[in-house]
Amino acid sequence: MSVDHEIHTERLRLREFLVADLDELAAMVAHPDQMRFFPRPKTRAEAEMWLERTMALPERHGFGVWALEWRDVPGLVGYCGLRPVELDGAREVEVLWHVHRRWWGHGVATEAGAAAIRSGRTAHGLFRIVAMVVPDHMASRRVAARLGMRVERESFFDGDPVVIYVDGARSPEPPSSEPSGDAHDR
Repeated sequence: MSVDHEIHTERLRLREFLVADLDELAAMVAHPDQMRFFPRPKTRAEAEMWLERTMALPERHGFGVWALEWRDVPGLVGYCGLRPVELDGAREVEVLWHVHRRWWGHGVATEAGAAAIRSGRTAHGLFRIVAMVVPDHMASRRVAARLGMRVERESFFDGDPVVIYVDGARSPEPPSSEPSGDAHDR
């Protein structure tokens, strides 16, 4: 099974990641400003491993993370999507977003996040979707709020503090998929 068909929003194209995206992805996640809310910038090898795991998500879980592009201009704007995670002993599905710093403040994360949540609800029947946001990352906290998510609690993920936002009620049956557990996505 693959990630939902390609999704188009008013301005964005959400598409499956390709191996050819590695150069742009690696450059994006290697930049210190881009990664200031992550433990550290990533090496090209780490970006390549993340890309391989990300490209495998749809086959394993039926949903995953899309590469983001402007509808009329090729080139990686960032990424957004859904992934299974284990959080405080419970299986959850996380919506995540990471936008290239060149496009911060342009509503990209909100637009893409809304499309990802809509896909999770309509194509995958998800009743509960969470977002994990670093407490000091005020821009991402505003994105979660714009997506209609509310703060549920504070927690830790991969040893780092996060604020858990939730959209919807707990699903009667959590997804039967293994968590991906990669802190690269926050």
